[in-house]
Amino acid sequence: MNPKILIIGAGASGIAAATRFYENGYRNLVILEAENRLGGRIHTVPYGANVLDYGAQWVHSNVKNVVYDMAAKYNLVEIEDHREDELCIKSNGEEVPIDVSNLVVDVLERSIDDEEKVKQYKKSLGDYYTESFQEALQGGKFGDIDNETCNQIFQYFLKYHHTYNAVDSVFDMSAAGLLEFVDYQNEYLINWRTRGFKTILDLLMNRFPEQNSTSIPIEDFVLFNKRVVNINYCKESIQSIIVTCSDGQCYTADHVIVTVSLGVLKEIYRTLFTPCIPQLQQNAIEGLYIGLVDKMVLQFDEPFWPAGWRGFAMLWNEQDLNDLRNSDKSWIEGVASFFVPEYQPNLLVGWVHGKDARTMEKLSESDVIEGLLFVLKKFLVKFNIPEPKSFTRSTWYTNRNFRGSYSSRSMKSDALNAKAADLAQPLLNSLQLPVVQFAGEATHPQYYSTVQGAIESGWREADRLIASYRNNRTTVSKL
Repeated sequence: MNPKILIIGAGASGIAAATRFYENGYRNLVILEAENRLGGRIHTVPYGANVLDYGAQWVHSNVKNVVYDMAAKYNLVEIEDHREDELCIKSNGEEVPIDVSNLVVDVLERSIDDEEKVKQYKKSLGDYYTESFQEALQGGKFGDIDNETCNQIFQYFLKYHHTYNAVDSVFDMSAAGLLEFVDYQNEYLINWRTRGFKTILDLLMNRFPEQNSTSIPIEDFVLFNKRVVNINYCKESIQSIIVTCSDGQCYTADHVIVTVSLGVLKEIYRTLFTPCIPQLQQNAIEGLYIGLVDKMVLQFDEPFWPAGWRGFAMLWNEQDLNDLRNSDKSWIEGVASFFVPEYQPNLLVGWVHGKDARTMEKLSESDVIEGLLFVLKKFLVKFNIPEPKSFTRSTWYTNRNFRGSYSSRSMKSDALNAKAADLAQPLLNSLQLPVVQFAGEATHPQYYSTVQGAIESGWREADRLIASYRNNRTTVSKL
């Protein structure tokens, strides 16, 4: 038994699948990777005093999380010793006491705790939060906080959720669909100390001496700069699958595991598969949502902020916001906040989401820097803002190998009844062996949008194929 297995994508799910196969004796592997590196949406590079994660950055909870379990075993991660509180500052430079902003945010966060109410709610998450906010405001739950400040904090709260869920607008996002995501994240962040998220790839490949395991030479199976444009599959057992790349080269296999992002699938699924995939998977690709969140990173010679300062969230006064919208810097509205990463004392990182992130990606670096300095000087009136030493940013949408950051659930998902489990359904041949399989964070029913979901999905598909051979007892001819 020596089936040829071809994996498309060397991100977390592709590497997870490949390492699982390798550990179970399957060595007839080929991994086609469109980029020139491993990792996919995990992209750690040396930068500043430490490293920079352009994509995945924090471990998403320490409960039922394979990423945390693997990393904590070797003391590679730490739970930060401060809450994920953010200092809110108004566009006139006025700081809002943290206990004031926390009160408004906590009331809104608790409004989603009634799972039965959320489950029955038919409108968007934005509508749900708006109704909850108005009820709280009219019910006096914000105490003596003035209405203008409450409204500004509420608008930031919505923007935070745009960023957290990678959506253009929470009014596009399904409230009921939010319950599909199993979230054990508390208010404390978990960072990678001085290593970055790429460490999880090393753990998957047994690259740490403490693992006492033989290193898995994944690079031996990877062909880089190979963007797949067609997968010609057949449901007959004797037919090989032909995978064609943009450079014209073709590769044959008995089984293909597709781990590309949902954004790529949305863009090319109609031409990627021959014949066209079943309606069930098409519906899932059309209905599931993938959005965009980008980071913009300013490095300074030294911090212009005091020790212990964590960053800030922006509250726009109405007139300032109107002026911004009528300017050439209108994309700044999509910037939710700035933060100082752990172990990077000279960096200030801004988040931007949705259509404004797509706009930002098309701007020149100088225009982006100009916009960021404009907003920093406007909000941080008590600081002297210097010119940055360097600047970098993520561009997850304009890169055609990703077309987005991570997936979520939208009103369209609800309307089409699109499920991650549907996208994860394999295409079987006449021997009931999987021919084409799907993995990646968007295919995980509970942990979509996370690295742990990506890894679990890669293991799931490798285990599925291994079990199929074990149960079927069928030998596939060598290619």
